[in-house]
Amino acid sequence: MPKRGSLSIVTDWDGNPRCVIETTAVTILPFREFTFEICSREGEDDSLESWQRAHTRFFTEDGKALGYEFSEDMPVVFEDFEVVYRA
Repeated sequence: MPKRGSLSIVTDWDGNPRCVIETTAVTILPFREFTFEICSREGEDDSLESWQRAHTRFFTEDGKALGYEFSEDMPVVFEDFEVVYRA
């Protein structure tokens, strides 16, 4: 579980280090309680509905692969971070 202030190495698909990030905040909420203010920080979707559709698909497929069932009540971890070093 990420913690505020922790550092992580981000790699590309081949395992090569690309950057170091520092966690600046961690939000844990049930899926249904995520707001557009939080979701928009991902920078991928232009509405809460779009974010929910994309992430429902993701968690449904991920759940099939990993043996859990997606529910709007399941907790989701959202990590805010800053890039502190680029390779």
